Amino acid sequence: MIFKRSMVSELANSAGGVFTVLFTIVLAVGMVRILSLAAGGRIDNGTVLQMVLYNALTNLPPLLTLSFFIAVLMTMMRWWQDNEMVVWFSSGGRSLFSWVPPVLRFALPFVVAVGVLSIVISPWARSQTEITRNEFAQRDEVNRLAPGRFIETMGGKRVFFIESQGESPNEVGRIFMAERTSKGESTVTAERGTVEINSEGDRYIVLHNGRRHETALDTPVTRVVEFDEYAVRLDIKVDKRLESGKVSAQPMTVLFAGMTPDQQAQIFWRFSWPAAAFLLALFAIPLSASNPRAGRSLNIIIAALVFILYLNAISVVQTWIEQGKFGYMTGLFLLHGFVAMLCALFFIRRVYMMRWLPVWCSPWYWRRRLISSKEN
Repeated sequence: MIFKRSMVSELANSAGGVFTVLFTIVLAVGMVRILSLAAGGRIDNGTVLQMVLYNALTNLPPLLTLSFFIAVLMTMMRWWQDNEMVVWFSSGGRSLFSWVPPVLRFALPFVVAVGVLSIVISPWARSQTEITRNEFAQRDEVNRLAPGRFIETMGGKRVFFIESQGESPNEVGRIFMAERTSKGESTVTAERGTVEINSEGDRYIVLHNGRRHETALDTPVTRVVEFDEYAVRLDIKVDKRLESGKVSAQPMTVLFAGMTPDQQAQIFWRFSWPAAAFLLALFAIPLSASNPRAGRSLNIIIAALVFILYLNAISVVQTWIEQGKFGYMTGLFLLHGFVAMLCALFFIRRVYMMRWLPVWCSPWYWRRRLISSKEN
């Protein structure tokens, strides 16, 4: 039908434009954050684009949900403001319920995409992010260094600085190291350093032709020691396993096998996004109804509050599930069932022009009563 085709066409244009803007903003913010991590030596410079991609995949479920909600809201509000809804109501004999089928038909691919992203792809992206971070964290401190920059390791207890890279990947030139222990502080300078591995798999950085300055905590005296070779043991094993232990990065099979409170909260979080995408698409239909003379500012404010409260409610219920107050199924039915009933209430009010409160609760009712009594 004509109005369905025009509805779907305008929804596609609005959703594409909104998603492009939101995705560009999120991508730019994520890229700046990841570049700052790379500049600080917390991730490998060669994995910046990879980390940006993982970050984008992680943020896609809420972005798609918000994009489609805004698209339906903007399209319907424009029809109300241009009096197109009045034409369809009067000439076609339609009600607000007639817009539900085309919206749901267009929303179905979005809901499926959000479900696949939140249940499968986003956890995989989080796990790859953690594995990449762990892989970089397990590298030798020497391999993580870049010439001309200070790098903190061991939680800030050890600081490296090198002037130049050596001929081989495991060799550096003109190295400086400062270390803080429970006994005191020490600084080491050396002409060069190399990484060696013993038979047990322990890694050492061997400094050549240098000097060590030691200062104890209980005395201001500094002891200077010159050395030909000085070995510093690194805390990283060669065969240490790389994996992600975060619940948010675990696949659904692991979550359902464990069913701890944290895992149930993660199941609730993943299933909540496709449910939210479906319900918000429906909610946007009654929220868009407005009087053309009154403007649309109030509708935009209400819609923004609905989305913010919905998002916060998902986080609150997830926290309650983590605390063991109830299971994930109870949380899904309570939260999304309440939103579904609220959406139905908005539909009933808009379609049948029902008041939220009785007439006598309105101050305008008593004002008219007072004026009429004075006239009589």
